[in-house]
Amino acid sequence: MSLTSADIRNIAIVGHNGTGKTTLLEHMLFYCGKISKPETIASGKTVSDHTDEEINRQMSIHSSLSCITWKEKSLNLLDTPGTSDFIGEVVSSFRAAESALILLDGRAGVQIETIKLWRRLNNRDMPRIVFINKMDQERADFETSFSDLTHKFKKTCVPVTIPIGSGAEFNGVVNLIENKAYIVAEPGGLDTSSEIPEELSEMVSEYRLKLIETAAEGDDDLLEKYFEEGTLSPDEIRKGLFEGLRDNKIVPVLCGSAEKNNGIISLLNFLSFAAPSPDGVTEHIIQDGQIADTQITADGPPSLISFKTTIDQFSGKLSFIKVMTGLITSDLELVNPKIGKKEKVGKLYKAVGKKLNEVSELIAGDIGLLVKSNTLSTNCTFCAPDAKVEYAPLALPHPIYALTVSAGDKKAEDKMNTALHKVTEEDLTFSLQFNKETKENVVSGMGELHINMILNKVSEKNKIQIHTQIPRVAYRETITKTSSAEYAHKKQSGGHGQYGKVLFNIKPLPRGTYYSFENLIKGGSVSKGYMPGIEKGIHEAMEEGFLAGFPLVDIGVEIIDGKEHPVDSSEMAFKLAAKGALKACVEKANPVLLEPIMQLHVFIEDKYLGDIMSDLSSKRGRVHGQEDAGGGITVVEAEVPQSEMLKYAIDLKSLTSGTGSFELAFDHYQILSGKGADDVISASKALKDAE
Repeated sequence: MSLTSADIRNIAIVGHNGTGKTTLLEHMLFYCGKISKPETIASGKTVSDHTDEEINRQMSIHSSLSCITWKEKSLNLLDTPGTSDFIGEVVSSFRAAESALILLDGRAGVQIETIKLWRRLNNRDMPRIVFINKMDQERADFETSFSDLTHKFKKTCVPVTIPIGSGAEFNGVVNLIENKAYIVAEPGGLDTSSEIPEELSEMVSEYRLKLIETAAEGDDDLLEKYFEEGTLSPDEIRKGLFEGLRDNKIVPVLCGSAEKNNGIISLLNFLSFAAPSPDGVTEHIIQDGQIADTQITADGPPSLISFKTTIDQFSGKLSFIKVMTGLITSDLELVNPKIGKKEKVGKLYKAVGKKLNEVSELIAGDIGLLVKSNTLSTNCTFCAPDAKVEYAPLALPHPIYALTVSAGDKKAEDKMNTALHKVTEEDLTFSLQFNKETKENVVSGMGELHINMILNKVSEKNKIQIHTQIPRVAYRETITKTSSAEYAHKKQSGGHGQYGKVLFNIKPLPRGTYYSFENLIKGGSVSKGYMPGIEKGIHEAMEEGFLAGFPLVDIGVEIIDGKEHPVDSSEMAFKLAAKGALKACVEKANPVLLEPIMQLHVFIEDKYLGDIMSDLSSKRGRVHGQEDAGGGITVVEAEVPQSEMLKYAIDLKSLTSGTGSFELAFDHYQILSGKGADDVISASKALKDAE
């Protein structure tokens, strides 16, 4: 078959941890003939959880690509982790996909990560399909889970398959489009269609009517036919669902049991005809510093974006790519427009987990891999040298947890830094930075588990011991009133001396302004040639701080007078005079500390709300509101000082028995006074004395 962009389906498989995403993918691969039998998580042999850390922990940590064919359609399935610590893997998969398959546990319905994922999908206006899994488990309830969806999310949810029984009585699913039953097969067998049990006819009729009505609303011609005839054919239902899903107006809901190998055929059939293709989908490019729209199309010159990078011990650097326009073939010369370097495309691959299958080309909309690219990294574009384009990068979440790291001696420190820098190439939600203010190496990530797993892996692989501590907070200093001061720097030690004298006025500026400088000298008492040195002295004094060694910010400086010497004055002399004058001014301007304030969103079960509110109050938090997210989930929005949030990932886990999660971003600086300020100043001075 000749593949076109319209035949491709790029689908991210997402859901709360433990909903069965990896198990479902195993059975989809089994049905498509990619594996001889589906493996269990406990066996450590699943296709998508193939790294040592995933096998040992029996959980997904990295996203995994599996390319399959079903009903003459090419499905690129991206299995993603369900734990919030690894949300970066989900975000990168959303960047490559046109739709998402959301898994729910039939016993739990909508959970915290479901809500957060739904919000991210809304932000991208991405179509989604829901699969209610584990219908064979005790307490599984399709109607409750379906109701949970419809009440929580402002989308039209439409049933496509419904279960035949639940728990121990689960015996298969009814496909409402085909009006056929798929009974649970013997172990190792495949679903086969049969007639619907008589006792289910009334329930099936009720759900099928909902399906037909929703499908009819997706197309004017179908709606007219439905009004005239009262029903639609299976193909007409498919057409209506395809259009409704493509326009993100409906959420189709299917169900089954991945472990029982049931509901898989109906799911694969549905994805093959209804999931949106990449053909003609709007993409965003950066044009003259602004975001502009373009389309995925087979026409035009070749271009692609790398949405994920991994380092494989056998294959080397693997770049996961999505072709945006044209045709990508081996030996094609492309350019990275960001750095202006050209590179010849090497071998191209499609993947089923860690197994790579070489291909001769990748068409527009398709997903594959490049091996050992020297110039391609995550978020980078490759394009034709004579048709340069740059695609918008991933919108990654802000880190929520940080630690300082050290490794004892210099040799171990170098090993650690080299290894951690390699990790930052693969995982863009993990960062390593040297904080010049606190003189600390700081690693940041999406949670305690995320960071600890990386540090443990680096430590074991390089045979070094990594020490961690809570990082120091990057406070700032500022002034609260105007002041003036004069300072003269003079030094005589034989020959030319040093002389410079300045008179400053300083004033507080609005928060976030940082600094302004005005030369108000009349009559030329200080030559303009000395002004760069004066400004340099001001900047150095601001960097050194006054109260506790933290940088001074939001200060307006005016030089109103000064004096120079015809022989002894120099730029250096005026720089030192400016430093002295600024410090003298700050001393009289009522200096204060500023602490960073973070914007916090906490996702919790309703029963923990009281504990969370009490804890935030103890952390000097200011709660702005709470939102009922439905499904027993509440979102609390607050502002909290960063110093109180350094261990919040651990605190929240303790308060909510591991079910809560949060998002954190810097918001602004505000004045810190009283005992809190005194403690910060004392600790800073003690640290300086110890150095």
